[in-house]
Amino acid sequence: MDGKKEIKYSPYLSKQFIGILQKYYMDKIKKERTGQQYVYVFNAVCNFAKCDFLDISKEQIKGYFSEIDPNATIKSTNYDLSVLRAVSRYMDENSCEFGIEPRFLELFSAIDVMFPDLQFRIEDMPDLESINYVLEFFKKEGDMVGFLSCSMVLRTTLTTNELVSLRRDMLLQDANGNYGIRLKVTEHAYRYVKLPDDIVELINQYAKQRTDSQPYFFLNKKGKAVSARALQNRLREACLECKVKPFTYNDLRNLSQAVMIKGGAPLGKLAEYVNVKNLNWFFRYNRVVEELKDAAVDYSYIKIVWEK
Repeated sequence: MDGKKEIKYSPYLSKQFIGILQKYYMDKIKKERTGQQYVYVFNAVCNFAKCDFLDISKEQIKGYFSEIDPNATIKSTNYDLSVLRAVSRYMDENSCEFGIEPRFLELFSAIDVMFPDLQFRIEDMPDLESINYVLEFFKKEGDMVGFLSCSMVLRTTLTTNELVSLRRDMLLQDANGNYGIRLKVTEHAYRYVKLPDDIVELINQYAKQRTDSQPYFFLNKKGKAVSARALQNRLREACLECKVKPFTYNDLRNLSQAVMIKGGAPLGKLAEYVNVKNLNWFFRYNRVVEELKDAAVDYSYIKIVWEK
């Protein structure tokens, strides 16, 4: 970094790792202050482990987080974790260039992801094979509502209530071509959920099946807005038909968040991400929606398709 303020690195950090950090700053970070905060995080971890980050082990990482003061804020702990994961992901992706083993993101797989009133472990989530069986069942039954509703939760972390409240006019495309959903938070405030390309394609396919003029997005067999209970019952029936352990939309939502975090999504972005008359059903903004530029969904490795 070319900042005026001298950065003090931990004596345990090697020149090789400092070089990697500095390249990360140049590639990913715009603000000097952010770079300094990253240094503080790595200094703390390596001072605890008494070794360079290139030599750190999963046990040392786990030990560091287990020693954190229980009175420390969740926000602070999650920020540290997101910094470590983001840089580790960058290191793994560029391991050949740096001459290192691509092992660093895996170091954090044993760390629980904490949110207020929520704790989950990725091994407790439904496995992707079971989810695939259920999606295949919906596809075989021609049930696009079941297929798309599960897919949207898995890829965008929407809640069941958000699913059933969706209307066509809530879908948008901004001036940069990014797709999203505009959800009303208060009378005068909205939040935006970015839609990944595979979900946009599924929505377009679903639109082609709809010949009605209903404003609601998901409809039941009677052509009325589907209820949360009906969606949950339909998902449970599909799980039982596929002989897999029943899971819920909330399970899919938790898995979606876990996958994004495991992929290196900064928790700040994840916190932001979760808290039309043509066939595309999107209306175009003449400005760029800030939330659609860089969102947590961009870090998820899942892709869902409805093949012909």
